[in-house]
Amino acid sequence: MAVNVAMGSAVSSVLARGAGSDLWLIDVGIRRSVRHPGVRVRKVARGTGNIARGPAMTVEELDAALEVGWQTAVEAVGQGHDLVILGEMGIGNTTAASAMSACLLGVVTADVVGPGTGIGSEALARKSAVIDTALEVNQPNDQDAWDILRKLGGFEIAAMTGAVLAAAAHRVPILLDGMTTGVAALAAVRMVPATRPYLIAGHCSPEPAHQRLLHALELTPLLDLGLRLGEASGALLALPLVSQALKTMAETATFSDARVTNPHGPVIAGEPAGESRNDAPVALGFSPAEKDAVYKVIRARRDIRVFLPDPVPDDILGRILDAGHRGPSVGFMQPWNFLVVRDQETRRRLQELVERERVIAGQHYPDSQRDYYLRLKVEGLMDAPITLCVTNDPTRGGPHVLGRNTIPETDLMSTACAIENMWLAARAEGVAVGWVSMYRKEDVREVLGIPDHVDPVALLTLGFTPHFPDIPVLERVGWRKRLDLTTLVYEERWGTPVRQ
Repeated sequence: MAVNVAMGSAVSSVLARGAGSDLWLIDVGIRRSVRHPGVRVRKVARGTGNIARGPAMTVEELDAALEVGWQTAVEAVGQGHDLVILGEMGIGNTTAASAMSACLLGVVTADVVGPGTGIGSEALARKSAVIDTALEVNQPNDQDAWDILRKLGGFEIAAMTGAVLAAAAHRVPILLDGMTTGVAALAAVRMVPATRPYLIAGHCSPEPAHQRLLHALELTPLLDLGLRLGEASGALLALPLVSQALKTMAETATFSDARVTNPHGPVIAGEPAGESRNDAPVALGFSPAEKDAVYKVIRARRDIRVFLPDPVPDDILGRILDAGHRGPSVGFMQPWNFLVVRDQETRRRLQELVERERVIAGQHYPDSQRDYYLRLKVEGLMDAPITLCVTNDPTRGGPHVLGRNTIPETDLMSTACAIENMWLAARAEGVAVGWVSMYRKEDVREVLGIPDHVDPVALLTLGFTPHFPDIPVLERVGWRKRLDLTTLVYEERWGTPVRQ
């Protein structure tokens, strides 16, 4: 059967070919040698142990089988595949899967045993008896998925568990087939709960355990066609639904794009719900208090130079970086990278570069102003616990980026938007930010190992501060006052004041 799949004449081969999907056949433990170049031989052993007499695998065998699945998924992701479809081809493996299901779900054998690919009542009774015996002989720990897998599973189930863990770790979704892949997925989720959001149920098979497994995984199957073949056949039939869903999300115009009334938008006072409200904001979504908070954080943003040594928690830093990554960018090119620097020696080297440029910059001011300038504290590189270098890669997206052909520097504008997003998010988190703007780019590139074509746009210092001043520091010390907004706004043509 394995050779049949590799030759392209099995159901899974036909479906994969029709869906435009690569099909990898991994031999994790077939008893005989499989002689076909299309089969990837990663054999852990020639079959597992008899679960009615003892554990299916040794500790070493289970680790090896998990590793086969992990490395296979990592290879697929490394080649650019963005969806892993799990299926299996085994003989009698619904017996192992049923035994594992009974333990993982905490139910009796009768609740999870089915006819597999179509055995009769006499064979079904023997199957149930074997599972009962296996549970009695092995006494698996029902709170330990690893123990359940070692004592009752198959090499293919272990390999699929490893593949699920690896794909999820790389943020790649997994499309599941039938009951046996469901058991592998539930084992993976019990080992690493964060795996669950990456799972998609391709279909629901008639096996009694499968519906229970999907319920435990909180998954709704895309198809329910009474399939019991295996080989990822159900998942492959569901693949076009996944593809069409992605296309719909990516290519369908929104209400705003199509200039269609949004039935979920805000209701204008005095206007009946459901009628045209094209003059209203689409999905406003902000309460008055939330709107006030947005303006509050904008007005409260400050360029800070004095920092406390307390570390910035990783979760807060993660939210600040995520805010930057959500900044608008021309052609959605997202040209930024965020280089987090905590090492004191590296920060000392950066500080020396900045201090040198600060002294050079002071030569541009008259003597009295220069002395005042040199007394100002203009950076906190050695005080703040984190220095963040924000870079701009003008090559990201290729030589022609939508919206950037005429004005090439819009990539820098995009990076500036990311910086401002982070600055505002940091202020909302109570984290202070200082912008260090005196350095030569080539010097920073050398210290931080940044490629020549990438611009270090900003050095930001991040940390907690004992005080956020009421007004910007340079305004407070008298360096310069904020300009009057009304003198900066023109109407229709440059220099024409706005009509009052």
